[in-house]
Amino acid sequence: MRPRTSPRTWIPAAAVLAAAALLPSPAFPFGKNKIAYERFDWQLYPSPHFDVYYYPEEEALLEQVVSFAESQYVTLSELLDHEIKFRIPLILYRTHGEFEQTNIILQFIPQAVAAFAEPLRNRMVLPIDSPPDELYKLIGHELVHIFEYSIFFQESLGRTFRASPPLWLMEGLASHLSRDETNLDIMIIRDAVVNGLVPPIEALNVLTFLTYRFGAAVFRFIESEFGPEGLRNFLWEYRKVLVANNVPKALKEALGMEVEEFNRRFQKFLRQKYLPELLARKEPEDYGREIGLKEGKKKVTTFSPTISPSGELAAVLTLPKDELDLVVISTKDGEMIRNLTKGFTTKYEYIIAEIFQGHRDLSWSPEGDRIAFFARKENRRVLFLFDALTGKEVQRLRPDIDSMASPAFSPDGQRIAFSGNREGRVDLFEVDLESGAVRNLTDDEFHDSNPEYSPDGKSVAYNRRIGDYEKIFLVEAEDPSRKTQLTFAASSDIQPSFSRDGRRIYYASDGPDGIYNIHGLDLETGDVTRYTDVIGGCFNPVELAPEGGTPHLAFTSYFRGQYRLYKMPLREPEQVIRASEAAGAPLDLEPFRPPLALSLDEDRKGPYTKAQFSVEGNPAVYVGVADDGTLVSDSDIVFSDLLGDQRLRFRMSSVSSFSNFDALYLNLKHRFNYGFRVLDFRDFFLAGSGNLTTADRRQEFRVTGGEGLFSYPFNKFYRADFSLGYFDRSNTQIFLDSSGFLSFLTLDQQYPLLTTSLSGDTVRFKEFGPLHGHRFDFTTAWAPTASGELGAFTNYYADYRAYGRLTSRSLVGMRLFTAVSNGETKIVNASGITGTTDSSTIFAIGGLNQLRGYSFREFFGDRVAFLNLELRFPLVDELRLPFGSIRSIRGLLFWDVGAAWFRGDQFFDDNVRPPFGDIVDGFDFWDSGNSRLGDGRSSYGMGFYFDFGPFDLNWTFSRRLENSLRTCTTTSCQFIEDPNFDDRWRSAFYIGRAF
Repeated sequence: MRPRTSPRTWIPAAAVLAAAALLPSPAFPFGKNKIAYERFDWQLYPSPHFDVYYYPEEEALLEQVVSFAESQYVTLSELLDHEIKFRIPLILYRTHGEFEQTNIILQFIPQAVAAFAEPLRNRMVLPIDSPPDELYKLIGHELVHIFEYSIFFQESLGRTFRASPPLWLMEGLASHLSRDETNLDIMIIRDAVVNGLVPPIEALNVLTFLTYRFGAAVFRFIESEFGPEGLRNFLWEYRKVLVANNVPKALKEALGMEVEEFNRRFQKFLRQKYLPELLARKEPEDYGREIGLKEGKKKVTTFSPTISPSGELAAVLTLPKDELDLVVISTKDGEMIRNLTKGFTTKYEYIIAEIFQGHRDLSWSPEGDRIAFFARKENRRVLFLFDALTGKEVQRLRPDIDSMASPAFSPDGQRIAFSGNREGRVDLFEVDLESGAVRNLTDDEFHDSNPEYSPDGKSVAYNRRIGDYEKIFLVEAEDPSRKTQLTFAASSDIQPSFSRDGRRIYYASDGPDGIYNIHGLDLETGDVTRYTDVIGGCFNPVELAPEGGTPHLAFTSYFRGQYRLYKMPLREPEQVIRASEAAGAPLDLEPFRPPLALSLDEDRKGPYTKAQFSVEGNPAVYVGVADDGTLVSDSDIVFSDLLGDQRLRFRMSSVSSFSNFDALYLNLKHRFNYGFRVLDFRDFFLAGSGNLTTADRRQEFRVTGGEGLFSYPFNKFYRADFSLGYFDRSNTQIFLDSSGFLSFLTLDQQYPLLTTSLSGDTVRFKEFGPLHGHRFDFTTAWAPTASGELGAFTNYYADYRAYGRLTSRSLVGMRLFTAVSNGETKIVNASGITGTTDSSTIFAIGGLNQLRGYSFREFFGDRVAFLNLELRFPLVDELRLPFGSIRSIRGLLFWDVGAAWFRGDQFFDDNVRPPFGDIVDGFDFWDSGNSRLGDGRSSYGMGFYFDFGPFDLNWTFSRRLENSLRTCTTTSCQFIEDPNFDDRWRSAFYIGRAF
């Protein structure tokens, strides 16, 4: 090692790369990719109350949808005694898969979200692939939200941003007025009531299915006790206290009840309605033995069984660890044989489970070697075949059909039948597993589902939607025109399954009482047998191998808030309905019709061309505090066009007194995203002044310029980004004079910049943050030429983060970050001083959650690297205080290690004494002679953190690991033990997000 010998050489300086929150924001940040797979040619049709946006592939259904929407408007306007003063944008997507590609909201839309309405521009956004009666109710549900926005927010952005009405109110009213509850929905609330699980309305502000159901029940109660006028009075009174969200005051003024009395009477209303069912009906254990999964004494949700050819095994869907898995169990005792989809995967996003739609999800091949299921992969559902023993993928097929569900193997194992949407019609299809050829099995205008081959393969039993009901039909496998209706009456009969001998069809039916139970239809006599009479509901009947000469069924039952798997012997039935009683006139096969039928005016159709920008979402404001008290702020406001495809973002941020501006335009309409940005960014690093007794904070970096942006996602998880721009920057260079003191000199530069990056993100999140997966960003920024006092440079950045789940709420997190800058050296004469400049960029690290126990941005150089390891775990679920409560306080143990240095192994060390100054040659991370850190730095410790409103509050307690002290003579430097090393525990508080 040797000391620096040229006091007139410039030390490189440029942008500081501290934490992600302190950088100029990337146009395409960390995160998964929401991809526009299709190109939508948007058209516009104005109806009396709606501006309907659609594309040509939907035009055949446009008249129907307009009639549905206008019918619902008239109905709801009369019920609420309210007229909406603005036109309502109604944005239609042909299928749910295309609906998931919408850019109106940039979050990923899960399978469970049927549609949405948003309050800023009062847009209704929905797919139109539901059966007509369900689509009518879906439009009604979302339109109720628009009425809510009109009544509560009164077209005021201020009220919209400030208000936070409870979920039970918003969703419950929408469900109640649209009359969209099914018997499956009612089953959920009936089960909760009879098991004593009715919460007070104050607790109904969590986004769960029960919030919807109890919310609807609240308004049923209000309307039954106080009539439609009482319901309207409550809404008007709540509008008065909307911003304060004072529900108790609204209840008192409108209904004359305190909230405690309201809860008591509401719960009594539900008990009177549903508790008699508890006395009249049975539990699933009264019919058979539970064979579902357990974790210790805890029962695990288990559903959608399919049985192996021998009848000894069942494949089921289950939720053992908050992740839907495909599991093989024994039908004898429910013992788990193998989890076929254990752990997280990127083969698919999630397994399709449509139990709440009354559909089956799995099928076991007749050879016993394969299990079929559908899963979401990219923009479509994919048919997967997994080995039944090993869980390895055997085959995947991707027919060009939307919304595929309910696979069923043919008896020869060479074909699979399924339901799907082709060009707006939901039929049954069959795919040849060898050739991939697909043919239509039903080819009609009705919605068909739940196919099941007869044992001889000559026919397929299935469900057809007729009006509001699901009925069982039989179609000949080779002739779609030959169909036979098997069940009648005003009930839904779902999930048909043949007996092993083919003489009987088992199914679930809600019968005259609205409760799903297991039935059997004798195909020869037409007699119907009801095998169960439960308080919850029974589904998915599948015949097992006989035991002791007695046939057995496996079925799923919903009870005490869970779907569980049961096994029952077919002994004495609950009821036998003779064919003469069961048969009846077939239901009217006319499609569902709304109250109003409108005709379209063809002259009013036209393309959507005018992009009007409006505020999108609540402007975001983020404030952070570094552990040395440095204030960091970040605010965003976003504008978008009506369809969300074009976005403008204006970002203002600051670090201490240095303010920044960033304006960004993005076009997200196609898979290949593009945009441009202009920015003015300023930042600093810390260095000593004079004899280093005081800190000198200087504006060492300013960049102003613009760039074009391009991004191409390979799939949901990985993408490539590119940008090309031109910038002007001003760098404050560090100058080391002959006395060993630091001075600063500002130099200017103009340069083009080409940036390329590869990023990926597979992280699974929970409510507290990342749980499992990895994310990375590898970026290169190249300025091939430059004018001014600085030269060309190339910067490399690598940011890799990984998370490993330990339990459902604890994990290990790791982050590795490094940045390297190689700049051109250049001879300049500035301010009367001639010297050599190095155009490399300076990066600074330290403090926050980078190197805890050290000062904010304490270490800098044109090379930086740091590694963080954290063990994160729950500490306190709720801390109740006089002014409220703090939830989800989490703890962590951590270890940090890192360093910063300059090219040529030069190192800034403020412990090096004059006359040689602070810049020395011979950077060594590790002092091998003394087996401890040399120029590297490391710390360990513990901490806790929690969210407090919009702020992420962090407290850490850290201790430094010992490092050697560098001492120099006129000819060399060496490491010695630092007599003043301070290993005391240091506490720090900062506001900022965890990595």
